[in-house]
Amino acid sequence: MNADGKQIALAAATGAAVAAATSLTVVGLLQHLQKDKDRTRNGMYADYEEAMFSGQTPQRQVGRAPTTEPFDRSTMHQRSQAPGITARWTKPVVIASPGLDDLGRHLRMRLGSKEFTDQDGPTVSIDYFKSGDVNMKFNWRRVVGRKIIFLFDTVDQSRLFEQLALLQALQGFAVPDGDDKGSKWKTYVDQGKYSWGRASHITVVLPWYRPCQMERTSRWSLSDGKWTNGDPEGQWLDVPTAQYLARLLSTPGSVPPLPGPADCLDGMPLCPLWRPPMELLFVELHEERPIEHSVSDLGATIRMERFVPYFLDKYKGSSKYVGKTRSFVLFPDFGAYTRYVHSVVDRLKLDADHILYIKKTRVGDSIGQEQKLFYETGTPGQSGEKTSFVEGDDILIIDDFTNSGSTLFGAVALAQKMASVPIGVTIYVSHLVATYDTKAVEVIKEKVKALGPDCRFVTTNTIPHTTELLKNTPQFQVYDISDFIAEMVS
Repeated sequence: MNADGKQIALAAATGAAVAAATSLTVVGLLQHLQKDKDRTRNGMYADYEEAMFSGQTPQRQVGRAPTTEPFDRSTMHQRSQAPGITARWTKPVVIASPGLDDLGRHLRMRLGSKEFTDQDGPTVSIDYFKSGDVNMKFNWRRVVGRKIIFLFDTVDQSRLFEQLALLQALQGFAVPDGDDKGSKWKTYVDQGKYSWGRASHITVVLPWYRPCQMERTSRWSLSDGKWTNGDPEGQWLDVPTAQYLARLLSTPGSVPPLPGPADCLDGMPLCPLWRPPMELLFVELHEERPIEHSVSDLGATIRMERFVPYFLDKYKGSSKYVGKTRSFVLFPDFGAYTRYVHSVVDRLKLDADHILYIKKTRVGDSIGQEQKLFYETGTPGQSGEKTSFVEGDDILIIDDFTNSGSTLFGAVALAQKMASVPIGVTIYVSHLVATYDTKAVEVIKEKVKALGPDCRFVTTNTIPHTTELLKNTPQFQVYDISDFIAEMVS
């Protein structure tokens, strides 16, 4: 028996009562696949997928199995680490919050997922009652037993609760029997006349994680109406929202209401309850370790993916790349240097004296940049200094995100001051935050323009709210990250 067969058989053994009740449960499905493997993609499961999408009842309801054991609310684990059976033969379903609609559409195209028309109706419908409370619906036929890619928007905080609620629903939901219509769907729970549905696997993609800077806490004191974190006896603490939002995202789905469902829709066990695996995929997260550790007890898989190496490959392959002997990478602070130096060495093969950084200066509460460029010599405690650039040199400035661009433009000014002739400068940031303010974006555009045609600004569309304003703007380039995400989730 192959590895997939063992996983299916294991699932069947765990829910033995379920398997015994129907020939299309886990064991029945395994036997069917062994007899006729050629039909798994183009035959049986293609029919199943099309029927689910079209809203028709499939002739074979794969894995729909009555339960003969009393439902006792026990669970196998916090969540499974292996996906449900049907997701192996179907394309993923991409769900995107409204602010990420364009990214979702591009991702569906790259993954070969179905794009639904207005006539088909939405997979998720978000409306509001007169009170302003959310009134949300989802097409259960499209998500049951499927791999879900959920593009989660942390920028529009007014949509935070509705996204978290939908994420819970995808992990387990009740489908009332049709004959409960007569009671206006009020009796199916007490009578146990409902089926239980679940996604097969959920990947929550966070293109930009808004609370990323609040990943730890400090002690604070209040003196004369002003806050200070310089007092070791401070009686106030920060709330590390970056950790707590990650925990909310990772919370396992609920269990079915008692007395329990009559059957399941996906062939996965009900007694004890199987819950789908979930992974959180962060793109270019500012601080990784605190977030990963904060959810380590919840069974979710955490993936931290860096876009900078992907960008460096594109940068090196462009016609504007001048080669390793004339290229310099400059980081606006040592933190960015530490974060990305290995990627620069790996992708661009630059020597140590071509990888530069600026040291921060602190005077009271103000933070500035020391007007010198340094590089690491390989000797602990000893840094080299870069004092000049010559004609033909090209500089790439890298950081993960920016609000005003002040440190980035400060780095440009310092580099240009060290050159006797105009030099090429590329500014790259993964996330253009710009304080989520259109006016801040306009200021950045004007600053880049003022630096002259030899300067260009490159970013990604992880925050469409700001980068939509850069369309067709000279000197600016916005990378679509849908290709990158597609590679990560395929």
